[in-house]
Amino acid sequence: MGRTQRQRHRRGPQTTIDSSDSLHVLFGQLHALGWRNHSQLSALNFPQTGRGLCSKRTRFQAGDELIRLPASCLISIATLESDAQFKALFNTDLFDKDSRMSFQSLVACYLMHQQHLHDTTQNSPWSAYLGTLPGSYTTPYFCAMSELQCLPESVLERTVAQNRQIRDYYQLLKSLVGAQHCECCGQRYCEDIWTLEEYRRAYFAVNTRSVYLNAHQLQPPARSHFRALLNGSANLALAPFLDLFNHSDSVRTTAELQLVPGSKSQDYVLTLDALSKPELRPYEQLFISYGALPNLKLLTEYGFYLERNAHDYFEFTLSDIEQLIAHNKQLAAQSYHRNIFKFIREHNLMDQMFVHIQDGCSHNLRVVLHLIFKQQAHFPNVLNQIAFGDVDQFDNVQPELSYLLAHKIKEYRGFVGAMEQLPQLTESGTVAHGYLLECLRYLHDFEAAHCEANS
Repeated sequence: MGRTQRQRHRRGPQTTIDSSDSLHVLFGQLHALGWRNHSQLSALNFPQTGRGLCSKRTRFQAGDELIRLPASCLISIATLESDAQFKALFNTDLFDKDSRMSFQSLVACYLMHQQHLHDTTQNSPWSAYLGTLPGSYTTPYFCAMSELQCLPESVLERTVAQNRQIRDYYQLLKSLVGAQHCECCGQRYCEDIWTLEEYRRAYFAVNTRSVYLNAHQLQPPARSHFRALLNGSANLALAPFLDLFNHSDSVRTTAELQLVPGSKSQDYVLTLDALSKPELRPYEQLFISYGALPNLKLLTEYGFYLERNAHDYFEFTLSDIEQLIAHNKQLAAQSYHRNIFKFIREHNLMDQMFVHIQDGCSHNLRVVLHLIFKQQAHFPNVLNQIAFGDVDQFDNVQPELSYLLAHKIKEYRGFVGAMEQLPQLTESGTVAHGYLLECLRYLHDFEAAHCEANS
């Protein structure tokens, strides 16, 4: 599940009612589709997160339902398959098994289709929902170029991958519908309408706000129009109003489709499984869990981070260690056989190299530090015996771990300093700046807990 435009890193005004006209209309439309607001949910603006949901009257404990939304209220594969006008845009004769798109990218197309339908005819059934979507998103993807130059490689790699994927899917979209003109306005798809900029926003609307949905539980159409176009499952949906729930690391929630007793219809039910206190009172914000996600994932996929995230950790790469050697005179004076680095890469030991506040240094990071700094062997059979041998031998890497932490702290201070030198930050840049500061706090806290105590 996803949301963006959070304000965890800011202070704001007192809780206020969100009186968006679109929300009022959306309430009416969902009610017409069978939704009954049994938990009496309301949208409010909260000081720390911005818009979120609470109940004005209901108290919640572990095991309580948060919301029960009819499946007909969701934008799912069933929605797209039942929309004849949308399906007509995609000629199945043009589908190619070697050029497919994700269901997320197809739902992004559907949002653009519905938005254009609303703009030209005022006749989209999803107009009210479209009005509740954010006008902008705060993932690093939307940072200015000057801001991107101040971000670490871990963030840039994910942002570059997103950009490549979005462009590839958009080119595929152009090949499928780019020769057509809209029946409502006569404009050409992927040239006058459905521009790349529109597609980017729609893509992140789906990315940040979709919920998991087991598509096999939906009542399938007799014949699927889009199956040959998709490169994976259709296990997601957009859930109007439900997607106003914000994420917290202190709750556990589950979501599932349930058959309505005595009916063939289904409800999408969201249940509060666990929370950090006995109950939530009226007007307290209700949270859901997107999963046990670290801040890097939250930032790059959803556009926010959590302060002192219980699921956070800090990950290192082999390149970080190579840069440490290059910048540390004591370590640079030593010799390192290339076979060691080759062995590490061939056995994927550079994966899962991280530090965690509670758990300490990960096993793979200890192994890699030991192989590089603590022994002289470089023959593969010997390295194999060492790497997969007695784990107690890896406990002597504390000095090198301290060097590595100090190196990353210095590097992230440089990123923060460079960003603070910019004359102005975009909204995405402001969030990224806060994320960098949170990374620094995490590294300092780990250093105090696991390095200074052992020095």
